[in-house]
Amino acid sequence: MRGTTKVEKCFSRQELNDRAKLDMVDTTPLRFYLRTAELLFKQAKIYEQEGDLQASYILYMKFCNLVISELRKHGDYNNPTLKASISSLNKSAMVALNEVEALKPILDKKYADYQHHIKQREAAIKAEAQAHDAQLQLESRNQKDIERTIREQQDQYWAHHTPAHGWSLAKALEGVPGVSSTQLTPQHQHQHQHQHQYHQGSSGEIQYPEHHHREHDLVQYHQHRRSDVLTPTAREPQHISTPTGPPPALPRKPGSVSSNAPKLPPKIQIEEDVHEFSQGLRTLIVPVRLLDRFLNIVRPNTIKNLETCGILAGVLSHNKLTVTTLIIPKQTATSDTCSTTNEDELFEFQSERDLLTLGWIHTHPTQTCFMSSVDLHTHCSYQLMLPEAIAIVCAPKHDKE
Repeated sequence: MRGTTKVEKCFSRQELNDRAKLDMVDTTPLRFYLRTAELLFKQAKIYEQEGDLQASYILYMKFCNLVISELRKHGDYNNPTLKASISSLNKSAMVALNEVEALKPILDKKYADYQHHIKQREAAIKAEAQAHDAQLQLESRNQKDIERTIREQQDQYWAHHTPAHGWSLAKALEGVPGVSSTQLTPQHQHQHQHQHQYHQGSSGEIQYPEHHHREHDLVQYHQHRRSDVLTPTAREPQHISTPTGPPPALPRKPGSVSSNAPKLPPKIQIEEDVHEFSQGLRTLIVPVRLLDRFLNIVRPNTIKNLETCGILAGVLSHNKLTVTTLIIPKQTATSDTCSTTNEDELFEFQSERDLLTLGWIHTHPTQTCFMSSVDLHTHCSYQLMLPEAIAIVCAPKHDKE
């Protein structure tokens, strides 16, 4: 019977700390890092609520490293306009530090249990291999015993059904017309007994017995008329004794597994439950009707050849990011540029609804569908906040783009 065990792969605290490291680029506006810190804190709380303590620990540690260590290195850290946001993040950092301290003993125990489980799994695999080898050896011994029994029974059978004396040509030809047998002389008997023997001479060469042609052989053939030869005699020729009846039936060969053989332990299959978060980018889901909805909303600007952008906001649930809200912020635009205004109002709107920034979308009213250098620079800031952040470009004049 096969057993399947699903086990969460656990990392040591040192490994988790290594995953929590991040580097800050001074040329990136500080407001993006402030927004990144806010997103990290929200995600850490969500993972903690869902019971994914490893992911929660990593995000709490990233948040603390960013707020306590990295932000202070930025040139705009003392900017008066950012003072309120920084103060709010410092308060959140104290909460995060308490959560980290509470998670440490829990994660240490989970890692110790995981290591113990790994050792048990390795021992089970080794025991399974040993049991399998023992099974093969037992089957091999059983097969050899069967073959030996078969040989012994066959030897016994032929020993009881073989004539006591060797087969004789003279006896076999008794009664055949025109054929008579003569008695072997001692010389012939001696020659007959040694006809297959050879000896080594004094010269070291092998000496073979000399073949003599004599007038009186073992069997003499007499000349008869054709009519005499064809006339049957009253004496019927003797029949050679042959064994009758079939040999004993061979013992039935047992199956490949003996009933007395020890059964193998159940096969152990381990399914390690590893989140995408700890291995790479997470899944991000975008609604199918998002593009049509966005294009209908911004159609007036498209008719005026004005570019329009929107914010893709959403939620994190069970390690998957899902776009749930399309936000059209206040902005200024030209035929090939657009930029948001009053970003604090936008951040407050998202914070009140616990919405994460998952990406952005914008139009190219006069151009084809592509990411310009300005678009790439803008998207870099979004991916700084969230590595999985996406950018969508729509070219309304080109239906397929």
